[in-house]
Amino acid sequence: MLDTKAITDMLTTEIEVNDSYRLSEKDHVVLLKELERISNLLTAVKTDVATHAEERGLHTSRGCKDLAVLLRSELNIAPAEAHRRKRLVHELPKLPTTREAVYTGAISGEHALVISDAIKRIPEEYVGKADAALAKAARKVNPRDLMVVGKRVRQHVDPDGVYRDEQEAIARRSARMGRDQDGCLHLKAMIDPINGEKIWNFLSALAKPKSVNGEKDPRRFEQRLADAFIEAMTMAMSIQDIPGLPRTLLIITMGLDDLEHRTGCGETHTGQPMSADLLRQTACDTTVIPIVLSGEGEPLAYGRERRLASLAQKRALAVRDKGCAFPGCDRPPSWTEAHHVVHWIDGGPTDLNNLVLLCVHHHHVIHDQDWEIVFDHGIPAFIPPKWIDPDQAPLRNIRVDHPLKL
Repeated sequence: MLDTKAITDMLTTEIEVNDSYRLSEKDHVVLLKELERISNLLTAVKTDVATHAEERGLHTSRGCKDLAVLLRSELNIAPAEAHRRKRLVHELPKLPTTREAVYTGAISGEHALVISDAIKRIPEEYVGKADAALAKAARKVNPRDLMVVGKRVRQHVDPDGVYRDEQEAIARRSARMGRDQDGCLHLKAMIDPINGEKIWNFLSALAKPKSVNGEKDPRRFEQRLADAFIEAMTMAMSIQDIPGLPRTLLIITMGLDDLEHRTGCGETHTGQPMSADLLRQTACDTTVIPIVLSGEGEPLAYGRERRLASLAQKRALAVRDKGCAFPGCDRPPSWTEAHHVVHWIDGGPTDLNNLVLLCVHHHHVIHDQDWEIVFDHGIPAFIPPKWIDPDQAPLRNIRVDHPLKL
């Protein structure tokens, strides 16, 4: 019988001592690996104990539908984890080589389930060889990479099946979107492998961390990915008109006094409320159509688009700024927005000496931080906030600096 108390006492003592920092780097890595092996062995033990619990019908005597329900109710673990353990009980016996690898601590339970998922799609005559090959590969790669290895194995033995699944994946493509109480848009999508790879590579490139004056990008990966998606959509809307939707058109209904004084809130044409500050930021590179309302809120007259940079101006900005003008940024002109240095709402003109090209990320930086933009001989220069540079020396993007004359 396993002496769980002795194991518990030993681990408790180790936690109390907490002296792994005394080890050399090499021994520290060895300890990490040994602890992971022990964790894998513990998975094997838990699988055996759960198997015996099911065999003796503990779930029935405890009023549970199956083993997974017993585990989650008695152990207070998540339903997904309970289901994972139930799968190990049922599927490991069918994979002798994988089971041996788990029971010697060489691979994790997660590796084992990836192998099981891959083998379920492989013709019966290849199961034994696939089990051995994938169990061997699992010792060297993480579970996510093991999924790729599994697909390669299947591609080798069942190419027609792989292609059939890929076609079915295309048919299963879907996307959902909805708004929460704050007006935030929630997106969830499933994209087929080919287009998914294109989107993955594109968004990953846009989500690359960006440094500002040598400072580490403060955004979490999820925030960078969201910004990348917004940037990609902005690029798409800037390149061509969408039938039935003028380029980057956003219709906002709001009192001009509220917009100017940052009070109250506006409303989009779909009925979503937006704060005055957010609308001022959005108005930098969005088609604004002013609407004159009566006292009862009835639209009386629609104004005309009057404050976006013209195509000729954007071309001139592209020549002058050569892309995002923020120091250190390398985004090309097609990925930028025309930003009013003195906001249009505050009386700033839509003139070249009041416009600067900024990418989506640095557009937010300018709005959210205390950067100031000035023009030096017609070229935009950026004055950082004091917390970045106490001297607030103006900075320019190296692309717009004139070469030195030697």
